[in-house]
Amino acid sequence: MDHKKKIRKVLPFFSLFLLAGLMSFVLSPVWGWEMQDKELAKDWEKMLGYKAPDLVGKIAPDIKVGMVIDSNNYKQYPGLQELLPKCLYDRLDPNSYAPLAPIKIAKTDQHVISRGFLEKSLQNEKTCHFGEDGLSLVGYNGGLPFVHPKNGNELVNWSDNSYLGDTFAMRPMRLRLYTRENRPERELRQNLGFLRYAACTDGKANMDPNPQQLHYVSAGVFVYPKDVSGAAYARNRYLPANKSDEFLLYIPSMRRLRRMGGRDTQDPLFGSDLVWDDYNIYWQKLSTTEFPNDYKILPMTEKLMPTFIYYNWPDDRATAGYKDYNIDESGKQAYVNFGSWQRRPLYPLEITSKDPNYLYSKRVILLDVETGLKLQSEMYDKSGRLWRTWVRDYNLSTTGKGGVMEEIIDIVDHINTHRTVLDFKGEMNPKWMGYEYGDARYLSKMAK
Repeated sequence: MDHKKKIRKVLPFFSLFLLAGLMSFVLSPVWGWEMQDKELAKDWEKMLGYKAPDLVGKIAPDIKVGMVIDSNNYKQYPGLQELLPKCLYDRLDPNSYAPLAPIKIAKTDQHVISRGFLEKSLQNEKTCHFGEDGLSLVGYNGGLPFVHPKNGNELVNWSDNSYLGDTFAMRPMRLRLYTRENRPERELRQNLGFLRYAACTDGKANMDPNPQQLHYVSAGVFVYPKDVSGAAYARNRYLPANKSDEFLLYIPSMRRLRRMGGRDTQDPLFGSDLVWDDYNIYWQKLSTTEFPNDYKILPMTEKLMPTFIYYNWPDDRATAGYKDYNIDESGKQAYVNFGSWQRRPLYPLEITSKDPNYLYSKRVILLDVETGLKLQSEMYDKSGRLWRTWVRDYNLSTTGKGGVMEEIIDIVDHINTHRTVLDFKGEMNPKWMGYEYGDARYLSKMAK
């Protein structure tokens, strides 16, 4: 048989092989998020007046779905510098600290949270407004406080009320720490829970009566390694802006509860790059008196962000079919593989500290315009240098019955060249979680 006949015989099999690979690439679960409730998707678009796919594509149109951008080819696309936040674009340089894994471009999805979230957002249009301090919400029901934020104070309340469920549990939340060489250094694990007392949207009843005006409590207990096991905390957030958080930390070696103040919340956790006030990207208590800030909404933009996925506990990413989403520590450096990225329309929120004693001079947070979820942030030190950055994705339910979970968060300290990757295995709206999970002493007993 001559060479031409051999090629003709092999070519159909080779073509099928390529087609199968392409189909697995396109049909992989990370390449499409779609709301199962079609009526809810239509109502969501009606509420906002748009859907995300219609708002993107104007910046760097040469970057298309299906492309893979990495350290070898990123300079071929000049528009990428505008489409990707600078702090992430710079990490495409293979010589940078904690370089980015290859970016696979997926289509832009319409993201929807739940029917309850939508209904509460529509109620807010009639009832929600600011109190006398200009920050506290009056008549807030849950959902988006303001469907179309017009200023920084309205947008920061999007951030402060960013939805991760009426309840959720992270069992565990791993904090993976990396050295200056971007190699594994240490791992911490905690079990974390969150319970709403007010502004519930997806089936959980508001606490009534609620004389303390509790909004929610977030609490956790460290379970690994032994030197931190048993350390537990509970942070109560109140509805009035100027009512300080009640923040209790249980220290097992002392067998004592310690009350944390506004200065303590600026400390990082156990040598990690996660600061208490950075939880969920922005956990600082809104206040006009204690470490006050100036809030500014910047023009809507579009950026490349990691793609949302969906599965529910007790699965994890791999068993749920999302094998492209992982933390790869097998090589000379660690890489966070988000699976795929997509164009997202975003509201940038600029937060400038009015108090020179606060650890950051400024933050810039990018919020998704469809869901209010916080996707990326930059934190600057007192001299204006870029200090820490966060980039994250979410596990967002496609059922329309509620459920949002954090998935992977990549935190980089650009000044001290240190890194912490938060890796979650969570349960959306667990029915077994009661108010006792907001008690630091109760949680500390669970770690023993």
